Amino acid sequence: MQVLTGKVKGRKLKVPSSKKVRPTTSRVKKSIFDILGDLEGLNVLDLFAGSGNLGIEALSKNASNVTFVEKDRAAFRLINENIDNCGFGDLTKVINSDFEKALKHLERKEEKFDLIFIDPPYEIYDKVSFIDMLQLSVTVLNSFGTVVMEHNKELFLENLDFDLETRKYGSTNITFFWSKN
Repeated sequence: MQVLTGKVKGRKLKVPSSKKVRPTTSRVKKSIFDILGDLEGLNVLDLFAGSGNLGIEALSKNASNVTFVEKDRAAFRLINENIDNCGFGDLTKVINSDFEKALKHLERKEEKFDLIFIDPPYEIYDKVSFIDMLQLSVTVLNSFGTVVMEHNKELFLENLDFDLETRKYGSTNITFFWSKN
């Protein structure tokens, strides 16, 4: 896996060997960042960060900073290695925590983000619904912010009270939520 665009294009990223971590493929990642366009100056939150792949790509495309949240200890260490390898240490914060606790902590600290990536292990949707995860994340989303969620194609998203757009890439779906307030 490598950074596809921007300042550190071509830089190789280490990927956790755990089967719990499912890195976003290069094809899907390229599509996400093509849709997002210019990220200059954005504050980014990368939930379920895994290798840090999405957040590091955002930094390479001139995001101001990224907060990574990862529960798995080995993946947490790997994210820090990848950040150091790319020279982004001064633009990042890495939190080793469950996503719900991390979101509550960030909300208490009144931290807000312009862009939030949510790329969990798909089985988490058996415990926390897509809509609940989205509602939890928007508590730290700036007005006119964007949430990008990766999920499997079986997840049914009809009749939600959110402005969503879903793109399909084989067995992977990417759903974009754009805040309008």
